[in-house]
Amino acid sequence: MKHLFLSALLCFTASSFSQLTRLEGMIQLDSAASPFGQFIIYSLPDSLLVKGSYVDSTYFQTEFSTESTNHFYVKISLAGYPDTLINFQTSGETVSLGTIIFSGDRTLKTVDVTYKKPEFQRTMDGITVNVQGTTLQTLNTLFDVLIASPKLTSPDGEKIEIIGKGTPLILIDRQPIITVDELRAVPANMVESIQIITNPSAKYKAQGSANGVIEIFTKNFALEGYNMNISTSGGINTQLKPTAGLNGGINIKRKKFSLNGYMGGNYNASNSFGHSEGTTTDDSQRSLISDYRDDNWNSWMYYQVKAAYQLNENQRITSGFRGNSSFGGSETTSDISYAEFAQLETTNSSFSDPTYTWMNNSAFVNYQLETDTNKSNLEINFNMIQKNSSSSGSSLNRYTNYITGQFSEFNIKTESFDKPLVGELRVNYEHNFDTSGWQLRVGFSYSELRNGKIYNRYNRAGSEWIEDTLYTNSYDYKEHIGTIYSELSKSWKKMGFRLGVTGEYTGLDGYSNSLQKQFMDSTYLIPFPSASIMLQPTENVGLTFSYAAGIDRPQFTDYDPFIRYEDSLSISYGNPFLKPSVSHTLSLDMDLFYAYTFSVYVNKTFNPISQISFVNDSSYITASTPWNAKYDQSLGADISIPLQLKWLQGWNSMWISYNQYSFTPEFGRENFANLSYGVYSYLTFILPKDFSIMNQLHVMRWGTSETKSNTQVNWGLRFTKKYKNNDLQFYLDISNIVPPKSKSTDYYGNYIYSSTSQYWFTAFKVGLYYKFGRLKQATQIQESSSGQSGRI
Repeated sequence: MKHLFLSALLCFTASSFSQLTRLEGMIQLDSAASPFGQFIIYSLPDSLLVKGSYVDSTYFQTEFSTESTNHFYVKISLAGYPDTLINFQTSGETVSLGTIIFSGDRTLKTVDVTYKKPEFQRTMDGITVNVQGTTLQTLNTLFDVLIASPKLTSPDGEKIEIIGKGTPLILIDRQPIITVDELRAVPANMVESIQIITNPSAKYKAQGSANGVIEIFTKNFALEGYNMNISTSGGINTQLKPTAGLNGGINIKRKKFSLNGYMGGNYNASNSFGHSEGTTTDDSQRSLISDYRDDNWNSWMYYQVKAAYQLNENQRITSGFRGNSSFGGSETTSDISYAEFAQLETTNSSFSDPTYTWMNNSAFVNYQLETDTNKSNLEINFNMIQKNSSSSGSSLNRYTNYITGQFSEFNIKTESFDKPLVGELRVNYEHNFDTSGWQLRVGFSYSELRNGKIYNRYNRAGSEWIEDTLYTNSYDYKEHIGTIYSELSKSWKKMGFRLGVTGEYTGLDGYSNSLQKQFMDSTYLIPFPSASIMLQPTENVGLTFSYAAGIDRPQFTDYDPFIRYEDSLSISYGNPFLKPSVSHTLSLDMDLFYAYTFSVYVNKTFNPISQISFVNDSSYITASTPWNAKYDQSLGADISIPLQLKWLQGWNSMWISYNQYSFTPEFGRENFANLSYGVYSYLTFILPKDFSIMNQLHVMRWGTSETKSNTQVNWGLRFTKKYKNNDLQFYLDISNIVPPKSKSTDYYGNYIYSSTSQYWFTAFKVGLYYKFGRLKQATQIQESSSGQSGRI
C-alpha cells in the first residue's frame, strides 16, 4: 500500500508540473509596419518572470507552465509604442487575448474580441495580404496564394487577373516577372506579404499598371539565429495522374547581416478531353465537328537567395538572385470532320507531341537610404533577367476526302528558340515635409530588352525530316523604355489627395534575318496622369476616389509578320503595325472598419489588342493575326467580406463586370458584350486539438472579346493538423470534389465555335510542413531566479 501511495503521488506530481497553457493574441498597429518586439509573462501577485518570447508578426503565441498559480499578466513591448500590460487568468488549455491595438497616443488595457492574424487589410492603394503567420502560408505555391486572395481571379487556371482590370504588373521583390510560371516556383511559406494595388501611384511604370499592380515580398529575417523549413506533398487524381513536390528554406540573421533562401521542385501530370462544333456565319454553310484528348506533364525546379546588410541605422543594401526552370510536354490526338451544306467532305486524324524547356535566372541589387528624421528616403534598384526557352514538336495529320476517296498526309515538325535579356535601373526619392503631411515623390527608370528568336520548320519525307527554308525564320528584337514621374500628396486628419504624372518613352526595333529587312521601327512618348482623393468621414469609414491611365504594349511575338503553320488548315502571323493599348479607369473604393471593402469602377481602353480570324472562302484553312480593335469599356463592382472569429476565419468575395467591345471593319464582326461574375469563399474552421478545415469554393463565369463561358463551380477542402506550436503540420487536400465541365462559345470573323471540355478532376493530395531553428531577440530576456520560467 505504501508503494502504491508513492506511485500515485509521483504521477500526480508529474502531471501537475507538466500542465501547460497556451497564450495567444493578435497585434494591430496604426501603421503599415510589421510589429517587432517582445512579450513577457509574469505571475501574480509576486511578479515573477514566467516566460518570455519575441514578436515578429501580428500573431503571437507561446506555452507556459501554470502549476503555481492561475493569475498572470503579460507585458508587450514593441518598438515605437508604449508598453502594454494585460491581466489574465488561466482556466483551460488556451487563453486568447484577442486583438491588441497599438497607437502612438493610447494604450489598450482590456480586450473582448478574439481574432487571429488578419489575412487581408485595406490600405490607401488597395489590399495587403498577410501570408506569414496565416493559413495562407500552408498553401502550396505563390500562385495558389494569389488565387486565394481578394480581387484576384484565374479564369483559366493559367493566368492571374485583377477582377475588372485584367492582367496586372507583377513584381517579386521589386523584380518584374516574365511568365506566370514563375509564380508556381515560389513556395507559399516563403512569402511574407502581397500588396494588391488597385490604385497604383505614378512611381509604377505605365506598362500594365493601369490594370493594377501586384507587389510580392518574400521573407526578410529580423531575428538573431537561424530558422529552417521543409515541406513535401504528393497526390493523385481520379484519372490516376500524379503530382508531387519538395522544397526547403533557410533564414539566417547575425547582427547586421541576414540571409534567406529556398529551393525545390515539383512534378505534375494531367489530362483533358473535349468536343467542339463550329459553323461559318457567311453563305458557305461549312461546319466541323472535333473531338480531342490530351495527356500532359511538366516538372519545374526553383531557387532563390536573398541577403541584406544594415550599413548603419539609415542605410541598407539588399541583393539576391533567383532562378527557375521547367520542362514538359504533351500528347494530343484529335478527330475532325468537315462538312459543307451538311454533307461530309473531309475527315482529319491528327497526333501532336509538343515539348518545351525554359530556364529563367535573375539578379537584383537594392539600396535604401533614409535622408532625414522625417523618414524621407532614396531607393536605387537594379534588375537583370535572362531567360532561355525552347520548344519543339511534330504534328502528324492524315486526311480522307469522302468525295474523291483519296488520302493525303501533312506532317511537320517545328523548333523554336528564345533568349530574352532584360536590364532595368530604377531610382525613387520620397521626401516628407516635416510633420505637415506633405509628401513629394520623384523618380526615373530605364529598361532595355533584347531577344533573338529562331523558328525552324521541317517536312517529313519518308522516315527523315527535311528543313523547309521557306518557313524557317529568325529575327532580332530590341525594346527601350524610359520613364520619369513626379507625384505630390497631402494628408489631413480626415482627408488627403495624391496627384501624379508619368511620362514614358518607348523605342522598338525589329529585324527579320530571314526576310532580311526591318519589320519594326517605331518610337512614341505618352504621358499618363493619375489622381486620388481619400476621405475618412468617421474612424471606421474610408472612401477613395481615383483615376489612372496606363498602357499595354504588344509582346514581341505579336509583331513578327512571318507565317507559321500549326497544321495544314491553321496558320498564324504577327502584325508589325500593332499599336499599344491605352486605358483610363475611374474607381470608388469604400472600406468599413478597416476590413470590409466595396469597389465600383468604370474603364475604357482604346486600341485593345484582339484577334482577327477568318475561315477561307474556298477551303477550311483558318488564318489568324493580332489586330487593334476600336475600344472596349467595362463597368463593374466587387465586395469582400472577411470573417475573423475564434472558430472561423477567412473571407467571402463577390464581383460582377459588364464588358462591351467595339471592333473596326477589318474584324468582320458585330460589336460584342458579355457579363462576367464570381463568388469566392475561403473559410477556415478552427477545431479543438489544433485541427482545422479550410473550405474553398469558387463560382465563376468569365468571358473575353471573343469568348463567352458557362458558370463553373470549383469546390475543395483542406484538413490540417498542427503540432509543436504550428511548427509541424500535416494536411490532406481534396480538390474539385464535383469535377466541373467547361462550356464556351467563341466568336470570330466568319465562324462560331462551341466547345465542351473537362480538364479538372477530383484530386487527393497529402503533405507536411516542418519548421525548426534557434532564434533569439537582440535584447536579452532574463529568466526568473525562481526557476519556474521554462526555456525561452
